[in-house]
Amino acid sequence: MDTWQVLDEERSALADDLATLADGQWDTQSLCSKWKVRHVVGHLIFGADMKTGQVLAGLVRSGMSFDRFMARKGLAIGAAAPEELLRQFGETVGTHRTLPGATPEILLIDVVCHSADIRRPTGLARTVPQPTLLTVADMVRRMGFPIHASRRIAGLRLSATDADWSAGDGAPVEGPLASLILVMAGRTAPLADLSGAGVRTLSDRMELPAR
Repeated sequence: MDTWQVLDEERSALADDLATLADGQWDTQSLCSKWKVRHVVGHLIFGADMKTGQVLAGLVRSGMSFDRFMARKGLAIGAAAPEELLRQFGETVGTHRTLPGATPEILLIDVVCHSADIRRPTGLARTVPQPTLLTVADMVRRMGFPIHASRRIAGLRLSATDADWSAGDGAPVEGPLASLILVMAGRTAPLADLSGAGVRTLSDRMELPAR
C-alpha cells in the first residue's frame, strides 16, 4: 500500500466532508474531550507540517509534555474561522512530510482516528476502505506512547465482526473494525458498538491518556 496516497485520499475525503458543515457545527464537541471539531482540524493542520525546531520549543513551553503541547496547538490553530481552517486543511493534501524518525503511517493513524472524532458527533459518515483500516488497526494495537493502546487492550482478545482481523488473547471484545480502532485509541463513545466479556475491562481502562 502506498501510504502517502492513502493518506491523501483520507485527507481529501475529510476536506469534502468539512466543506458541508454549517458554521455552528465547527463548535461541536468532538470525541476528543479537549477539542471541538475546529480544534481537531487545527491539530491535523499542524500535524501535516510539523518542524523539529517548533516542536522542541513548544515542548519546552509545555513543560516537556507532548500531550499538553499538542492540545495547545490544536486550540490555537483551531481558533481560526471555519473558511480559513478549511483552506489550510485542504492544503495538507499532497503534503508529504514527517518529523525525523516518524513515518507516514503515524500520520495515517492520526487522520483516520481524528476524522472519526469529527464525523461521529456531526452526523457525517464515511466507509474507510478495509485495507486502510486493517493497516491502522495493526499499528494502533502495538502502540504505547502517545495512544497507550497496548496497555489498554492487554489481556483481551479483540475481533472484528466485519473484517478478518483479531488481536490478543483473553476475554473477548467484538465489534466493527473502525470502532475497535477508536476504542484502542482511547475513545469511549464507540464502546457502545462492542460486545463481549472484555468490554467492561476495556471501559475501565479508558482513563489512560488518549490523543
